[in-house]
Amino acid sequence: MKGITHITLTLATMLVILAPLTPSLLTWESIPAVLLLLLGAFFGSLTPDIDKGKEAAIYHAEIPGARGRKFHLTPVFGYALYYACYKPLQFIFRIIFGKKIYAIHGHRELPHSPIGVFLISALVTIYIWLICFALSFVPNLYFLYNNSLIYVFGSAFLLGCFLHLIEDTCDNSGIHYFYPFSFSRLRGRIKGDGTDVQPKIFVVILLIAAVVLVTLSLTGIIPAGLVYPTTLMVPIVLWVIFLKASGVPAKKEIRE
Repeated sequence: MKGITHITLTLATMLVILAPLTPSLLTWESIPAVLLLLLGAFFGSLTPDIDKGKEAAIYHAEIPGARGRKFHLTPVFGYALYYACYKPLQFIFRIIFGKKIYAIHGHRELPHSPIGVFLISALVTIYIWLICFALSFVPNLYFLYNNSLIYVFGSAFLLGCFLHLIEDTCDNSGIHYFYPFSFSRLRGRIKGDGTDVQPKIFVVILLIAAVVLVTLSLTGIIPAGLVYPTTLMVPIVLWVIFLKASGVPAKKEIRE
């Protein structure tokens, strides 16, 4: 799928996840965590495409679909990921598994697999922790040492990466979930070139669900004991429906 599709689907899903927590998020103390959750999910939504080549959105400051608006941190983060995470991991996997790790058709290889996004997310979190640890020796910056927000960002980043995989599962290229041990892809029937209307419909449904959940949360209709289950179950149920509506699993018997 296109970068803008990944961004909108991922951030809309994040809004659904956060919506039941709205009352507890409407505090000044919660703002940094919310911003880092969204930022982590944003970067995560683009990260698996680091194996796509320099045309991938994560290597460019211009935000896809944002009418020329730029976020200059994106290419900095993208190239840092490429050289500090992707290439070292690819080198290790190449030594262990040989040339079979490379995709024959398309670009989806290590970063488009659960093991890949988990390892990349772990490295990102470790790197950020080390940077914050170093900065904690600077006067007035000790609060950065082992700050919980590091793990907030890391978790959101991992979730964004995983949502990217789920989103790509809906299209006709699919994802190999057992890479590098199996190269069978789980796929749907959505066209990944951005011409299919279904992803846009999914985004609208997610946004409507988020608005409904915010309303229910603010009015107290969602019982306190069901807040956290709701943050999990609603997006899971919606994505199960989306996957089925996308034709998953569709069959295509080629090694990719």
